[in-house]
Amino acid sequence: MRQLTIWSNRFKKFRDYPLAVVPFLKKYFYYNWVADSYLKYYKDVQFLDYQATIESLIKENRSFVRFGDDVFDMLEGIGLYFNDWRQRYEPDLAKRLLEVLSSSHSKLLVGFNPELILMSKREFKERGIPEQYHYWTNSKIYLKDYINFGQVYGRALSFQERYYPELPYDKIFLYLKNKHLIIVASNISRFKNQRFGLTTDYVEGPSSDAWSVYLELMENVKSIALRYPKKQILIMSSLGPTSKVMAYDLTLDGYTVWDTGQFFDLALKKVSAS
Repeated sequence: MRQLTIWSNRFKKFRDYPLAVVPFLKKYFYYNWVADSYLKYYKDVQFLDYQATIESLIKENRSFVRFGDDVFDMLEGIGLYFNDWRQRYEPDLAKRLLEVLSSSHSKLLVGFNPELILMSKREFKERGIPEQYHYWTNSKIYLKDYINFGQVYGRALSFQERYYPELPYDKIFLYLKNKHLIIVASNISRFKNQRFGLTTDYVEGPSSDAWSVYLELMENVKSIALRYPKKQILIMSSLGPTSKVMAYDLTLDGYTVWDTGQFFDLALKKVSAS
């Protein structure tokens, strides 16, 4: 059943943007054999560990964007499709993502997945997950073209218990309690108006293709933000690639923004269990 879903999503990628077949074929039938030869370019790149990533966000009040394998696919013209969720390839979105990816803004911590990008094909096989290797070939090949060597980067998976079992929820919740939170996500009814901070406001986004309403989302977020002192606001967004552009643009405007991904759902489980 899973393989059927994967191939169905691949068909949708090509249907929505036929030219995506070219980078797709390169990725699977060429990059799959040469990607490891690019690992030499990253031996001196500094990545914070999970703990240091979280501490940098909290202690320095920084914004955070996370880049996984999906974004590098988007830059190559491949849309993102996962189960019933999607973000179609949009040239203007890809252009903005490139801008964020290359950012050296001191208040914006950019996170990657070095624990996966820097793994060789042999290591993927040894860990029993050889089928996941091809997810990361574009990242291995193209990351060097966008990062600023000498810049310190964070870990994109720092909010994931699977990779960071010691995720310090207590520290994070304490930080949130002193902020006016604006949560931007789809299906906000699942939060049941849960209050995490001094105040908690919600902005509903679409379940797919959030980029199509980006300007509207930004207008809604900024309208709410006007109620509170800018330095006490934390905006938390989970809308796929759109959240990365949102975090970047709002950081330039002086806000603190976390591109959190699935952290909301993990946090809700913790709150419900406490």
